[in-house]
Amino acid sequence: MVAEKNRIQKVLEDANIKLRSVVSKIDGVSSMRIIHALMEKDDLSREEIAEMTHGRLRSKMDLLVEALDGRVTGHHRFLLKMHLDHIEFLADQI
Repeated sequence: MVAEKNRIQKVLEDANIKLRSVVSKIDGVSSMRIIHALMEKDDLSREEIAEMTHGRLRSKMDLLVEALDGRVTGHHRFLLKMHLDHIEFLADQI
């Protein structure tokens, strides 16, 4: 599963999404909410990001907004879905 998480990180970086520079865990609850939201729409507003975050991450809102200023294409969405589905499959197998 670690390899799949690294692949998700690589896809995000290719889309110029620097989420890992702000969050401690790319597979954390807030991170997963943000990734799923990015798969649905191109730009997330500050308010939408605030709704998806909790805890200490809320205090990093300015950094988070800046880190999410990228361009997620259809190809990125396809790869993210594929990697997330594979993580879910592996978790079910365990």
